[in-house]
Amino acid sequence: MPQKNKTPNKITAGDKSIIINGDVSNSNIIIGDNSSLNTSSQSEKLLVSMPASVVGSEATTSKLIPFLCYTKENSTHVREFRERLKGEVWVDPWFDEEDILPGQMWEGSVVEAVHNSHAVIIFLSTVAVRQEGFFHKELKLALDAAAEKPDGTIFIIPIRLDNCEVPDRLQPYQYVDYFGDEEHKDRVYSNLIKALKIRAGTLGIKM
Repeated sequence: MPQKNKTPNKITAGDKSIIINGDVSNSNIIIGDNSSLNTSSQSEKLLVSMPASVVGSEATTSKLIPFLCYTKENSTHVREFRERLKGEVWVDPWFDEEDILPGQMWEGSVVEAVHNSHAVIIFLSTVAVRQEGFFHKELKLALDAAAEKPDGTIFIIPIRLDNCEVPDRLQPYQYVDYFGDEEHKDRVYSNLIKALKIRAGTLGIKM
């Protein structure tokens, strides 16, 4: 008795079709323009050939890591600010004087630190803005990292240490003035902590 022709099995993935003649365990797979691919007895190879979907996400860490971007002339102010941040148990600021070890390549360490930071606090001053130096390279690194974040992410936080001009490329970001009397500086610091808490919340960091 002649055998009936079996209807080919058809697997559709998106707009691509794979037609399988015969059993999956020993078959020819017709793909696209009728070119064929012979399979082995293990049908799992068909599944292996299908790429797994990748979902991007930021890893959850125990502490928020803000990178402190500044010029050396302002190191005293920034050092004091860092100590204040260290008082927040959920914040671990990255500060080059403390976090680059002797013998390490400092420029490479800075690039890696900016890339791995959760926020960048940029300390602006008349000297920092007008003087040439590595500060401007750090600023560019920070802006490049910010460009990879979703819209609305709190990442770049400019802080003025004196009545300086704010660079054009930082104009889209709300800046604060951390100078004047202590009452004003305390208010500014409180607002900064609020911003960092929002950022920490998006990362699942407990406060």
